[in-house]
Amino acid sequence: MGKHKKKQKNVPPWLAHENLFIPKTVQQITTDAGWEIISFDDAFRFFSPQTITDWRESFLEGFDDISDLISAQSVDIGLEDEAAVDKFLDNYKPQQINVVVAKAVYDTHAWVRVLLISTPEDEEYYFHNHEIEAIRLGIGLRRYLNLDIPVINDSQDAVRHLQGKYPNIGWQPRHCVSLAHCLKIAQATKVYNEQAWGEEWDEVLDEELVSDGTVG
Repeated sequence: MGKHKKKQKNVPPWLAHENLFIPKTVQQITTDAGWEIISFDDAFRFFSPQTITDWRESFLEGFDDISDLISAQSVDIGLEDEAAVDKFLDNYKPQQINVVVAKAVYDTHAWVRVLLISTPEDEEYYFHNHEIEAIRLGIGLRRYLNLDIPVINDSQDAVRHLQGKYPNIGWQPRHCVSLAHCLKIAQATKVYNEQAWGEEWDEVLDEELVSDGTVG
């Protein structure tokens, strides 16, 4: 009997044309960005007091009716008592907040970079910007390991934005980045806040650039 030709997986023509797709291999760094819920107090591990204050003020301004917030806290305050309302708002803090997290995983290495305090309903439409930062985290991990292997992400827009600027990055569907997708802050072997990331990696990643994307 003749041998059957191994069936090739179909890649959408637009991805093949753009060369976004890189076939899955054992030797690859998977990256992803997502949301994670942390306690409000834990936010001080990752963000400056001013950043938290600014977010808190924005959060409170988002309430059309402050009575909804007061009722949710089971606090007996009349809205006509302006001094009591002001004191309540000055002291209010949510028990939990969402943060946006970039993640990169290879072998026993699991890196996390906490990007910002999140309002998911307001940022979904530009979430590929956070996926871009996840890819940059993966490039940092690759540099740290001194390996020449692909960095993978499941956002076509993010890969499209960085491809040509950094070498050997590509797109694979969501299930291929599941290790990064499921990673939690508590499981990470390395956690960066914004200050630590900037100090350690911003200039180093500039050295990794093949092109800055500008046209001469």
